[in-house]
Amino acid sequence: MKSPHSLSPDLPHTVFTVDDAVKAQIPYSRLRRKDIEAPTRGVRSFRGHRATLLERVSPITRLDRSTSASHFTAARLVGILLPYDEQPDEPLHLTRHSLAAGQPRRPGVQGHRAGLQPEDVLTIGGVSITAPAWTWTDLAETLTLDALIIAGDSLLRRPDAPGRRAELILDDPLSSIDQLTAVVARRRGSRGVRKARVALPFLRSGVDSAPETKLRLEIMRAGLPEPLVNQWIYDAHGHRISRPDLQYPESKIALEYEGEHHLLDPEQWARDIERDERLRALGWIILRFTKKHLQPSELHNTMKRIRKALARSSSVQE
Repeated sequence: MKSPHSLSPDLPHTVFTVDDAVKAQIPYSRLRRKDIEAPTRGVRSFRGHRATLLERVSPITRLDRSTSASHFTAARLVGILLPYDEQPDEPLHLTRHSLAAGQPRRPGVQGHRAGLQPEDVLTIGGVSITAPAWTWTDLAETLTLDALIIAGDSLLRRPDAPGRRAELILDDPLSSIDQLTAVVARRRGSRGVRKARVALPFLRSGVDSAPETKLRLEIMRAGLPEPLVNQWIYDAHGHRISRPDLQYPESKIALEYEGEHHLLDPEQWARDIERDERLRALGWIILRFTKKHLQPSELHNTMKRIRKALARSSSVQE
């Protein structure tokens, strides 16, 4: 029996435009059968198919070339870190490229308009989205300052960072401080841009995860020196030994955030132990943290551990 999701070899998508169907020589009568539904005008999908975010966005941006996925939609597509996963009732955010044009209006869509320049838009696999730097400034209207800094840090990850949870894969870093600064300057007067301007000085390159950023921000709030982010430590022969999440090189203190994958993967756990042993052999203090240590009730003790290690290192050096 032929799969209900195989209308034509020329129509590989489970969510498609009516124009796609016409080009694949599928008659309109076939599109009116019960196994096909219309999630929005000009778009068809197989009934019961749970479309991904990319499948929902792609046909709409192809129907209207002056419209791009933006805000939370663009952020999720490229893997910018956000404080919560996609919600079932979360609308698609779409932005028209001109302030003179009307906002996109469709069921399930939150429309926007902006004076986008060519560099503010990316087309990936036929899908149009706002560029990461522009997307970050869009997020500033809604996110808290800490969440905006975490999102900004996720744009600046090092090129060899672990893979992102994303449907559209872009090389890291997604943006640069210079690009972010330029967009913030151009968007003067836009909603949220003031918060983005406040966040900019706190962004750091090379951060791998949201907890690393959160830990760094809490350290700074506690009045402690700001640690370096993901810098290599070398031995006397110039060999790479470790790249801690955060570190105080002069005090020889490394701060490591251990996510659940570190705790549940025996091989990763063994590598972490070997890494720490190499550092301790060079005279380093290693402080390890988990999600528990970043809870509000534990932050005082967490900062106390770091403060105590800094004081102990200072007394040893004296």
